[in-house]
Amino acid sequence: MHGTRAEGRPPAPAQGCGWYLLAPVVAAFGVYGGTVWTVRSWAGCPLGNDTGGTVGLQMTMSAVWLCTTLVLLPFQLALRRWPPRGGRAVLWLAPVAAGLGLALLYRWGMGWPYQPPGGPCTEGYPLFPFTGTTGPHSAG
Repeated sequence: MHGTRAEGRPPAPAQGCGWYLLAPVVAAFGVYGGTVWTVRSWAGCPLGNDTGGTVGLQMTMSAVWLCTTLVLLPFQLALRRWPPRGGRAVLWLAPVAAGLGLALLYRWGMGWPYQPPGGPCTEGYPLFPFTGTTGPHSAG
């Protein structure tokens, strides 16, 4: 067989503009979903998302979106280079599944507030995933 295509390998399907926007869009939806979940979990804490207009969380969202996009892009490009079995559906669903996994990882990294028995919550959400909470309970 002539050409640049390797023997036995099917040609990569042609992708449109949407294919190249998939990683940033999936990252945006995943980070937004993880942030909404974080806000709801921390809403009852005085040092949580009720204070300061959540400026810190908004800055965290931007950084996490960038990190998530930078993880999804090489994965998406690898899928294009080495297409898996299953055709176009897998090429679109695999990055979405990876984005969902990264959103869950982001939410897990933001932690849950410590609610002492009979007392108010006295800590705040982490400044970045997996960095620990802020407030009196985190120091002791």
